[in-house]
Amino acid sequence: MIAEAALECVPEEIAGHPAVSSRAKKLGRKAQETLLDRSYHHAAMKRLPDSWKRGRPDIVHFALMEALSTPLFIQGQLDVYVHTFGDMIISMAAGLRVPKSYFRFEGLMQGLFRDGVVKSDEGAVLMEMRKGTLADLIKEVKPGRVVGLSSAGVQSSAEQVVRKNYVDSCMFVIGGFPKGHFGDDTKALFNCTYSIEGMGLEAHVVIARILYECEKKNKREKPSQAA
Repeated sequence: MIAEAALECVPEEIAGHPAVSSRAKKLGRKAQETLLDRSYHHAAMKRLPDSWKRGRPDIVHFALMEALSTPLFIQGQLDVYVHTFGDMIISMAAGLRVPKSYFRFEGLMQGLFRDGVVKSDEGAVLMEMRKGTLADLIKEVKPGRVVGLSSAGVQSSAEQVVRKNYVDSCMFVIGGFPKGHFGDDTKALFNCTYSIEGMGLEAHVVIARILYECEKKNKREKPSQAA
């Protein structure tokens, strides 16, 4: 689970800013149909609350490329979800691959926000988006444990975290934002929170380390289910 992800469309309050309208014109879209991106909208984002935690869709792109390319996901032993800053839940179909090109990924996400679904040429649903909090998703999925990964957590190793918690079903929650920590509402949902390094790590690095340890554990024991 990638939580509080810095993935959203341009909010109404800055849609008219020159930096936003200029980018939208280049993309041939309305401003509010484009992704909020600090690379292009830095000046406009100064007006937004919690701006330091927003406007980084590239973090989600890297994180999804990492998670969806693992043997764990390919073999159907991993469910992947994204919870966004604006409380939207994105679910992924089994076997999904996201574009390696960021610009293709950007177009895919813009379509998802517009339509609420991404389908293959054959009509199969690849991604779905719906309104919902992380708490809503946990109630729906009912994982055995919810484990937060944060530099503010208890110091441990990825191997120890997986060994202690990856039994039957477990939801590992990684932040999809550029800096800072999970909000209080999110932290309250965790059974435990760990830091797997003595420094802050990017989301895709944490995902790689945790899922690799899950794969190792699966080889030693019967397959479990992660999220």
